[in-house]
Amino acid sequence: MARPQEYFYPRYLECINKHGSPYQKNPAFVTCVQKLPDQCSPDPCNKKGTHVCQDLMGNFYCQCRDGWAGRLCDRDVNECSQENGGCSQICYNQPGSFQCACHGGYMLSPDSRTCLDVDECVDAGACGAARCQNLPGSYSCVCDEGYVFSSQEKGCQDTDECMEERCEQVCANSPGSYTCYCDGRGGLKLSQDMSTCEDILPCVPFNVAKSVNSLYLGRMFSAMPVIKLLFKRLQPTRLVAEFDFRTFDPEGILFFAGGHRDSTWIVLGLRAGRLELQLRYQGVGRVTSSGPVINHGSWQTISVEELERNLVIKVNKDAVMKIAVAGDLFQLDRGLYHLNLTVGGIPFQEKDLVHPMNPRLDGCLKSWHWLDGEDTAVQETVKANVKMQCFSVTERGSFFPGSGFAFFHLDYARTSPAGGMKTTWAVEAVARVRPAADTGVLLALVGDHQAVALSVALVDYHSTKKLKKQLVVLAVEGVTLVLMEIKVCDGQEHVVTISVNKDRATLEVDGTQGQSEVSPAGLQEQLAILGRHLEGSVLTFIGGLPDVPVTSAPVTAFFRGCMTLEVNRKALDLDEAAYKHSDITSHSCPPVEPAA
Repeated sequence: MARPQEYFYPRYLECINKHGSPYQKNPAFVTCVQKLPDQCSPDPCNKKGTHVCQDLMGNFYCQCRDGWAGRLCDRDVNECSQENGGCSQICYNQPGSFQCACHGGYMLSPDSRTCLDVDECVDAGACGAARCQNLPGSYSCVCDEGYVFSSQEKGCQDTDECMEERCEQVCANSPGSYTCYCDGRGGLKLSQDMSTCEDILPCVPFNVAKSVNSLYLGRMFSAMPVIKLLFKRLQPTRLVAEFDFRTFDPEGILFFAGGHRDSTWIVLGLRAGRLELQLRYQGVGRVTSSGPVINHGSWQTISVEELERNLVIKVNKDAVMKIAVAGDLFQLDRGLYHLNLTVGGIPFQEKDLVHPMNPRLDGCLKSWHWLDGEDTAVQETVKANVKMQCFSVTERGSFFPGSGFAFFHLDYARTSPAGGMKTTWAVEAVARVRPAADTGVLLALVGDHQAVALSVALVDYHSTKKLKKQLVVLAVEGVTLVLMEIKVCDGQEHVVTISVNKDRATLEVDGTQGQSEVSPAGLQEQLAILGRHLEGSVLTFIGGLPDVPVTSAPVTAFFRGCMTLEVNRKALDLDEAAYKHSDITSHSCPPVEPAA
């Protein structure tokens, strides 16, 4: 583009040469200059930035459009440098102009300057199966606790918390959650943080003091005698025995005296709470029973005296039986008179008694005399072995020391009266408990492969809510169906009642119904699992579980305290169990120690 002076000054000089200096103000000079060409032609201004070029008679003026500046309107104005061009987020400068824009998740409003949030959750597929939460300029796909969103799957996936080593001992992952377990059989439970383990400690003190001058008859669940004595005499001798006796047990054997199974002998026992004497003389057996009911837990003195052709049984010095006999209990053998005496059992099987009875007897002896003055060795043996001693004070019930269990072979099938076929099942139980600790199994059914088909237990935490609370739980396998609060450490007796069949499961504590922990569909699923277990063989465990995985049930710890149990409306006698730990007392329980 030619500059103005390229065509202006030569012609301007021509006017000066013709008409003289402009300072002479020659009118002809003014006319000459005015006739010079238009200074905006050709246009000296930047066309893109100029609105119009003004001829100034020897000069020109470029009137710039908005967004342009400079003499020739050829310099762009950066509007974004002043207050971001009025844009709320992003300002883009352009030649002679600018444009507002928004960050991701926002859109430009009709004023072309303000940015508005975009609600991505309007799109139903934004998060798939997860919940969509709109955020300023963004959104989040939200899952329930224990789940994490998978952008690839467009859904929530379970988080395996056990991979994070949150539990001290055993961790079991579950959909959306996890549970920590401790070795209950080893005396441990979850601590307050629901992750680490701590000892199960008694919360109610029981008076478990023993009497060194007593002999406990129920120590041997095998029904073997607790004491075996052999007396030898040079002269014919008659049996004289006297002792103080205490029991709540209705049946069992006090002592045996005589020879071998097929010779002459007597057995003094208890049946239905009364003394029973079984005799076998010269191959002839007899049974006689008389006297008061004595299984009331109070001490009484019992004596057996062999007279000439008679046996006399006394209770508290009163004769209750006098039986004529033909022979002597001491038998001559190789020049000596022999007598075998066993206490708390018999030297042969109970089926060989005249009238079979359960020989196990939860009873206590003191001040005993087996033939005058012949008890020193027994006394010393008992003093040296605390397990042979009795509790100083007892009440009715069965005592579980927290170190063992008993189990029974029970059938839970119910027979249809019409067809005579097993068509259904039911488990009903009533447990009367005085717990000494807040954790332990009351009742459990264990099926094939050590599966815990059903369990009722004390526990001191709510597993799903992860909080400490004293509860009774009813569970099938590891799933809690019903739970109920219990004041387990108040030293009082509590009644726990369960009723389970193919349609429902209920739990009550002291008459108050527990709350369900599963949906109706979940309940039916678990009851179907229990039903399948009951189609096979199950063992009924009392006070604990065998060596099963800790995840098999909510609780695996042994029960500690006093308990009596009815199952399907029949009282369970632990003397009738298929097995019982020797530390469990079947019919006696120490009392709770009075508060200081």
